Amino acid sequence: MSFPPAIRRKFWGRDFSSPVMLASGTAGFGEELLDLQCLSGAGAVVSKAVTFNPREGNLPPRLLETPFGLLNSIGLANPGVYHVVKHLLPAAAGLPCPLLINVAGESVDEFADVVSVLEECSVHIGYEINVSCPNAAEGGAAFGVDPDVVLRVAQGVSKVTGRPFSVKLTPNGGDMVQSAKAAVEGGASAITVCNTFLGMHIDWETGKCVIKRKVAGYTSPALLPLVVARVWQVSNAVSVPVISSGGVSRGEDVLQLLAAGAEMVQIGTRLMRRPFAAGELMDEMKKLTGE
Repeated sequence: MSFPPAIRRKFWGRDFSSPVMLASGTAGFGEELLDLQCLSGAGAVVSKAVTFNPREGNLPPRLLETPFGLLNSIGLANPGVYHVVKHLLPAAAGLPCPLLINVAGESVDEFADVVSVLEECSVHIGYEINVSCPNAAEGGAAFGVDPDVVLRVAQGVSKVTGRPFSVKLTPNGGDMVQSAKAAVEGGASAITVCNTFLGMHIDWETGKCVIKRKVAGYTSPALLPLVVARVWQVSNAVSVPVISSGGVSRGEDVLQLLAAGAEMVQIGTRLMRRPFAAGELMDEMKKLTGE
C-alpha cells in the first residue's frame, strides 16, 4: 500500500471514485437520500437489514443521543424480503451508486433463504451478511461469536448466489479474526469490521433505562481507535477486502481506516446528523490528499 492512501478505490472488480459507503440502517434503500440529492460523494449504499419475515422491531424509544455518540435499538425492523423485492428494490434502480443488501436472519439457514429470494432482483451488486444479529434458534448469542456458525452461514449463502458478499462481524464477543477467517473459508468476498458496540444508559435518579431493551448498540467517533485496531488485525489475517464501519466523523478518519487496511469505509451516525456527509467527507479528503 502507498501512503497517503488513494481516495479512488477498486472493490469487487469495480472502480469507485469514493471509498465512502452509507452504512446499513442509516439510508434505507437509498431512494429518500436520492430524492434529497444527498448521495453525492457516496461510493455505495448498504441497505436497511432485510429478514425473511416482516419484523416490527423493538419498542420505542429506539434512539438515545449521548454526549459522545448514539445508542440505538432498532430490532431489524423491516417489511420482509418479499415486500422488499416487489416494492423497494425497483425504486432503488435509479441510484447513482451501487447498492448492497444487508441480510439478517434468526437461524443459520435463514440467511440463505433471504438471499435466494433477493436473487430474483438485479438492482443490487451484492450482499452484506449480518452475523452480528442474535441466533434465536440456538440460544440468542450473536452468530458472529462462533467461527463454526459463521462458516455455516457463509457456506449457505455461497450456495445460492454468485454475487459477492461481505460478512459483517460483531465486536461483542468471540475472536473477530477467527470469525473472519471462517467467513472467508465459507466463501465470503469481504469482511465488514464491525457492527455496533454494546452500550447502555441508566437514569441515576430513577434507575430506569430510556431504551426499552436496556442494552443497545453504541456508535461514536470515540470508537475510532477500536475500529482501526480491528480493521488492522482482520486485514492482516484474510485475503479478501475489509470494509470498515464505525467511528468516522472527519475525512481524516476515513483516510486513517484506509491506511489501516480497509478498502471501503462505511459511515452511519454522522450521516444521520448530516445527510450530506458523504460529499463533505470527500471534500475533506481531497483537501488533505490533494487528489
